[in-house]
Amino acid sequence: MKSAAPTALRLFVTLLAVVAVVAQIAYLDALAWHRLGLTSPMGAQMRPPFLTLMTAHALVSIVCAGLALALVLHEGPRERAARGLGLALGAWSYLTAYSGVTLLLRSPGGTRALFDAHFLIVEVAGLVGLIRFASLFPRPLIDQPLPVPPDLPAALRPFHAASVRMLRPAAPVIVGAVVMAGLWILSSARGTPIGDAGLDPIMDVVRFAAATLVVINLRRSWGRATGEDAGRLLWLLAALTFLIGTLLVFIGANALMAVAGWPEPLVPWRPLLMDVGLVGFLGGLALAVLYRGSIEPLGVVRRVGSFATVATLGLFLAAGLEALFSGTVLAGFSLRTGVGTIIAFAIVLSTSRGLIRALERSFSVLPTPGLARRPA
Repeated sequence: MKSAAPTALRLFVTLLAVVAVVAQIAYLDALAWHRLGLTSPMGAQMRPPFLTLMTAHALVSIVCAGLALALVLHEGPRERAARGLGLALGAWSYLTAYSGVTLLLRSPGGTRALFDAHFLIVEVAGLVGLIRFASLFPRPLIDQPLPVPPDLPAALRPFHAASVRMLRPAAPVIVGAVVMAGLWILSSARGTPIGDAGLDPIMDVVRFAAATLVVINLRRSWGRATGEDAGRLLWLLAALTFLIGTLLVFIGANALMAVAGWPEPLVPWRPLLMDVGLVGFLGGLALAVLYRGSIEPLGVVRRVGSFATVATLGLFLAAGLEALFSGTVLAGFSLRTGVGTIIAFAIVLSTSRGLIRALERSFSVLPTPGLARRPA
């Protein structure tokens, strides 16, 4: 008899995704549109930069909700891992729609504390889904031998044993339930609202432990992957490359803005740039499970890494020339602000093809998963 758990999980993730999308739309309507009537309009007049930022954040949450639905409804190879990742993305989409969910669903009175408490349930469910994904992708680790590494210090061996036990299907659920119950009991004993249980430092330790376990499991899979499994893991590397590349461009642009002393533009470019990186990262995670085309993930890693590196070098070159031409470095020598940026742009544009080719060659020596590292 087929288990009803996948159906219940799909319904749960679908509910999270739908509520997140509707809540984000309702929040934007309350901020600016005042057309849909889903929530009461905000009293204060919102500035356009803030509205732009909130719209971008809402779009990231909506994209995440769509990816969660695509993953949790996936059938075929890696469907169990897809459900775990879908649960994690659905929970993240719901939590990032917190303001809209609060406007849409919370009612005043005695139920407010219970309403606030349910966000902890969603977060723990997302962590459970992420742990399950890492233990099942690209192949279930529970089916593979995981002996204690001989060079592992004796003090860390109990943690190795605990990480192996967490590969069992019920283990993350049980631990998550114990964590929630413990935090609620602790909040009640302290006399604090149970809705604040997720703010307890213990929960920060749980988040760190969950992230560590995910990294350990992915490292185990990386060392054992062959064939198609190696390609799937490389999509995770592509996702991380996109996020890191965006962060590098962010740092370079921030340095240029600080050195040149330009006024901040009306568009909040910093959080918008990070939103772009986050969408690329989430898309890479989903592609690791769902993609079946001919594009090689290692090629994506090389191309994205090369373009991000060239852009970052150009921004730092512009910052250096601006400092040089503005008199910061050479006293008594000053040119109009912006000349250094124009020169740097010309230099990068004229040398970009050669730089990108050289960087792609350097990225070609990146390590590949498991036995795929051995030449054919």
